[in-house]
Amino acid sequence: MGSRPVFEAPDFLLDMSPEDIHRRMMKELPEDIDDMPGGFVYDYTYPTALVASELVNYNLMRSLMAAFPEYAWGKWLDLHAKQVGLTRKEANRATGKLTVTGKTGTVIKAGSIFCTEAVDEVPCIEFASDKAVVIGESGSEEIQVTAVKAGMRSNVMAGTVVLMVRPISGIASIFNAKAMTGGTEEETDNALYERIYLGNTSRNYVGNDVDYIRWAKEVQGVGDCIVLPAWNGPGTVKLAIVDSNGKPANEHIVEAVYDHIISPRDRKARLLPAGCAKLTVAAATTIWVSFSCSGLLFDTQVTGMEKIVEDYKAALTKIYAEAKEDGILIYNKARGAVTELEGVDDFDEFLMNGGKENITLRADQYPDTERIEFSTGILEGT
Repeated sequence: MGSRPVFEAPDFLLDMSPEDIHRRMMKELPEDIDDMPGGFVYDYTYPTALVASELVNYNLMRSLMAAFPEYAWGKWLDLHAKQVGLTRKEANRATGKLTVTGKTGTVIKAGSIFCTEAVDEVPCIEFASDKAVVIGESGSEEIQVTAVKAGMRSNVMAGTVVLMVRPISGIASIFNAKAMTGGTEEETDNALYERIYLGNTSRNYVGNDVDYIRWAKEVQGVGDCIVLPAWNGPGTVKLAIVDSNGKPANEHIVEAVYDHIISPRDRKARLLPAGCAKLTVAAATTIWVSFSCSGLLFDTQVTGMEKIVEDYKAALTKIYAEAKEDGILIYNKARGAVTELEGVDDFDEFLMNGGKENITLRADQYPDTERIEFSTGILEGT
């Protein structure tokens, strides 16, 4: 949907290398002027050919690319988005819940800062409480928090938010039972272009599938939306939401999508026309996938096991996207990605969820990595 084509230079900009331009310049000289390499005229006109070639192959080429959303980038793509009423989504902050135990009556003010432990040169990740809370007679309260800084780094694992920047007397312990999720980076050029494409080609506002996808993707932190019509009988529609990291959206993002489309507190801002299907918004379902690969042969002067695993995680991003599009995670694609990694020559056995079978995905399912276990064989380059 709306994939960006590769830019091809138009015919009138071909044959514009410095040598091509200078060769044509020499042909335009009067016959009685010396045009031999090393001569005065030859040497003094070649810099002009260099500048002319740069103007054509860099400046003019980039100007042409910036003129069309298919090839534009950065602020130039932002201008194309503005023409269809869109703006690039900013980085999103992770959200989650903390369990705070302590003395009954202890007040935790809104904006109180909790954080993870700093490890070596990695700074702590800070989270602010969304509203004021008073610890009740149970001695424990669950509070909603939002990351102070946006981005993927604000997604932290369960059990890691255990400190306060400024400790409050009366608090005995802090703990996040579940991971903080929903932190995403600023919208990429490709993601923004896809929304521009949807805005240019489908602006029906009648509640068809493309409308739901476009509306959902207008919400900060949303990466994808799966539309499930008549999921609970006639007149019902369910949206399964994925965040910009390819993970099932958290509760905060799911609620934001529903509020954006239905706008229960301001009917003037409602996007879904009255009388349309009853809408349900939920996080996409995760299907967990584990990968194991034994007997890896790789050049230790080029790569290492840690880098191999990281590179494979990056390769899985594309594989997962294709799997979602096709409705099936293909074993041979996941297996073949191993030997395409830099420095890897071969391996003995590769398993996906303990076997060598493809994994079929339902419409609302997204694959995610549960575990990667790679082991070495004979190391080369040692």
